[in-house]
Amino acid sequence: MVTLAEAPQQKASVSFKSILLATDFSDASEKAFKYATTLARSHNSKICLVHVLPPESASFIPELPRDRQRHQAEGQMENLASRSELNQIAHETVVRAGSVWKVLSAVFHEQNIELVVLGTHGRSGLKKLVLGSVAEEVMRLARCPVLTVGPDCDAPSTATEEFRRIVFATDFHTASVKAFDYALLLASQPQAKLVLLHVMPPTALPGPEQHFYDDQMINNWQATARATTKEKLEKLLPPEGKLWSEPEYVVEFDFIAAGIVKVAAERKADLIIMGANRPFSAKMSAHTVGTVSHEVIRHSKCPVLTVSA
Repeated sequence: MVTLAEAPQQKASVSFKSILLATDFSDASEKAFKYATTLARSHNSKICLVHVLPPESASFIPELPRDRQRHQAEGQMENLASRSELNQIAHETVVRAGSVWKVLSAVFHEQNIELVVLGTHGRSGLKKLVLGSVAEEVMRLARCPVLTVGPDCDAPSTATEEFRRIVFATDFHTASVKAFDYALLLASQPQAKLVLLHVMPPTALPGPEQHFYDDQMINNWQATARATTKEKLEKLLPPEGKLWSEPEYVVEFDFIAAGIVKVAAERKADLIIMGANRPFSAKMSAHTVGTVSHEVIRHSKCPVLTVSA
């Protein structure tokens, strides 16, 4: 397995020149729209606005006729495309029927997409599982980064507000290799501040078999682990890396998702960046609703950029 410390950094190829915004015209998609236009303006990107009509159902529940559904969606898409936020941003619209992933996957290849932006508004119960699984499926299967705007995330106050406080959460493994390149790209923007974070989950202390550890032993172990891990974080930044400001290195002892959300809240982060390890099969991706990235997205006050390995 390639580790982050072993991998070459700051690849020149990473960019956001072609952005796909997946929208269902909901309030969640409205917030995602604002982040997509903000990024497009900062990176001189083209936006492809995509709405997916569900495949025809065999259910006995009455539905709008397919032609009427399409006409309604095309009208909403036309209104979205005429918004002032898209002035001077190259953009086009796509309305297609089918499963969400199949439609988006086709558009990825047609448009050479480099970033997906979507909003999710599932919080609890069955609604969370259904809506969350769509975002999770896209996040896990997309071959490009995915910016997910979660249910507790605030929209940017202006259409030109950039990501200035960025938390890069790393486990030092495969998915983080790619994610760090995007952290460097965004942290090189004017006024940006990068926080490199590693969260160590509660585990049994290493060492000889003992039934009891006093506070002093725990404190000593944590101090050693913190110092060693901070050194690993400091080594991630390549000598030629040019950030706008001096990065901050943070090591936390906490449950991983909770620790990431806490540090992001304390630093008033505008963005969290993290890796998302790809599942062994496409079927698994739609049912993986308890992952760290999923929990971070659900509770974060800022968008989460995930990069799959």
